[in-house]
Amino acid sequence: MMISSQQPRFVFLPTTHCPCSARRRSAAGGGNGAQSPARSYGRSRSGGRGTAMPSLSSLSPAAMSSSCNEFLNRCAKLQDLSSCSRPAALGVSLAPVTSSESETGGTVRPRRQRRSRTNRGAAAAVSAAEPALGSNGRHPSGTGTSTGGGGGGRRFFRGVEGLRSNERLHRLVRLGQLEDGLRLLEAMRRRGEVPHIIPCTSLIRGFCKLGEARKAGRVLQMVEQSGAAPDVITYNVMIGGLCKLGETDNALRVLGRMSVPPDVVTYNTIFQSLCGRGKLGKALEVLDDMLQRGCQPDVFTYTILIEATCKESGVGHAMRFLDEMRSKGCKPDVVTYNVLINGMCKEGKLDEAIRFLNDMPSYGCNPNVISHNIILRSMCSTGKWMDAEKLLEDMVQKGCSPSVVTFNILINFLCRKRLLGRAINVLEKMTEYGCTPNSLSYNPLLHGFCKEKKMQRAIEYLEIMVSRGCYPDIVTYNTLLTALCKDGKVEVAVEMLNQLGSEGCSPVLITYNTVIDGLSKVGKVEAALGLLEEMVAKGLQPDIITYSSIVAGLSREGKIEEAMRIFLELKSLGIRANATTYNAIILGLCKARQTDHAIDFFAYMVSRGCVPTESTYTILIEGLAYEGMPKEALELLSELCSRGVVKKKSMQNVVVNI
Repeated sequence: MMISSQQPRFVFLPTTHCPCSARRRSAAGGGNGAQSPARSYGRSRSGGRGTAMPSLSSLSPAAMSSSCNEFLNRCAKLQDLSSCSRPAALGVSLAPVTSSESETGGTVRPRRQRRSRTNRGAAAAVSAAEPALGSNGRHPSGTGTSTGGGGGGRRFFRGVEGLRSNERLHRLVRLGQLEDGLRLLEAMRRRGEVPHIIPCTSLIRGFCKLGEARKAGRVLQMVEQSGAAPDVITYNVMIGGLCKLGETDNALRVLGRMSVPPDVVTYNTIFQSLCGRGKLGKALEVLDDMLQRGCQPDVFTYTILIEATCKESGVGHAMRFLDEMRSKGCKPDVVTYNVLINGMCKEGKLDEAIRFLNDMPSYGCNPNVISHNIILRSMCSTGKWMDAEKLLEDMVQKGCSPSVVTFNILINFLCRKRLLGRAINVLEKMTEYGCTPNSLSYNPLLHGFCKEKKMQRAIEYLEIMVSRGCYPDIVTYNTLLTALCKDGKVEVAVEMLNQLGSEGCSPVLITYNTVIDGLSKVGKVEAALGLLEEMVAKGLQPDIITYSSIVAGLSREGKIEEAMRIFLELKSLGIRANATTYNAIILGLCKARQTDHAIDFFAYMVSRGCVPTESTYTILIEGLAYEGMPKEALELLSELCSRGVVKKKSMQNVVVNI
């Protein structure tokens, strides 16, 4: 018989268990004694293991039928699976082998069927799960594959199961089910499955965001032990999460055990964390390690170190880093220069900062609006607001448009200096420069009007603010409410408080405290208690300021027992009374002519570790005088003045009251 010069890759003689075996037997002339692939794949039903498959080139068709399982393993690698048994589920089949082809040694060419999306994915899983075979049908290591119950079948299913586990891990992480993802990862580790890096990295990031650094570290540990080889992104996510949680030492440990070279992002994360915590010395040690590993710093690295050096050692030392980065070809950007300008301004070197600002174009970097804002703020803080207005004009001439922050800096300074007229002029100029005022532009003006007790002007500008499409924020309302309560217009303040919800602005704790204090001072403690219940119903937790206002109001009204009841409830609420609270009770007791109890309460105050204030002593002295003991009161006052506890000015006020 003539043999073709082209050796066959493999020949498949179907068994009696194949659905199309009858047709193929008649074509190939095979008998009934061939073993089914279902029997030879994995363990046989009798429990025995198959023997190692001999070389394909030496097998006769009859011998080949007993090694169908090896054929299935090879088909799994080639993704050319027959339509029989398990490979049929993958959507790949082989063309029928004719008798002439098998006898003459002709090559059997596989015929691919159209695969569905699912079948394509499953076939790819088989390919990824099995180790590659050489051209001779053996493993690259040179050892032959085993048949029957050997590793081929187990590897096949383990690969598919690993793929399914990773798909499930992807899904759990995507849905935010981190705990379930961690449990699945633990199970995969026990089964020896290798997890994918991407979902594990997302799992680390998720746990770090939740503050669960220990669980994030556990994920990284399992990834490292599984042989999945985490990349630099995975380590950067872990290090970044630890740094944000303040665990810089642990981040440094992760840096030391990285299985891949760290990049500049890794080091910049460490630098930012160390420098933010004032550990510049340690950051410089890490910089040396960075250079030894051949990782070059970038502009972000130097900017972080320059800012930290400005804070710790001054601008003079920071300029050395600037010279170093220039010598290494790392061009500073505008952020780097802004850090240096800010450092100069904080050291009071305003003139030097202005010169540096003007020299920036010669360094190949034009100053931006932030550069000018730093100079502008420094000018205002040093009282050179006339120069600040000139700087505003200069930056416009240089083509640097001011921002709303620029104008707000100037407005805020002018209002603090009570130059409200000039502040209004600056506010009106904003639109000329294309800037729209925001609430931070109007709030200093409103505060200035309230401070000068010009409530009508404040309300007027509030209306102007709203008419221009700028809606007040909670700071705006708190400013107005404080001014109204101080002016005795508590009813107006309560009305404004009730309207906040409709204005789309939710009151906060300080909002309620302001109005409660105002109501308590005008003798409307019942209304104050009503607001207390309202704020608790809205989920706001009252603090010691809230209760001190109510206790003081009750004491002023002579309701000392009710005030004492609220005072005693503070401990159960986990709130520690301060000197203001104690003083309110002492004042109430003195007004009720219970000076003895007031002195006892004073002793209790000291025993609880609350330091008495000057007001505490003056209340007791006036209480003694009110009880008809002016001589004792004056003696006590004189003694306290000699010890420096009570100031002379306060002494004069007490003497007048006595």
